[in-house]
Amino acid sequence: MDSYTKDIHRYAFAMFKAARSMPADLAEKLDHIKQLRFNVQLQVLRKRINRRIT
Repeated sequence: MDSYTKDIHRYAFAMFKAARSMPADLAEKLDHIKQLRFNVQLQVLRKRINRRIT
């Protein structure tokens, strides 16, 4: 895949690449971009849950 280490960067650059050739709302519906967005959202949710517990 890409050499970016953080999922947020992978998501941003995948969106940028896809949005050059199609509208952004259609780019967000691509499977690999959906998976990257899910990973980012999951990490944020885990941080939020851990912050509440401690």
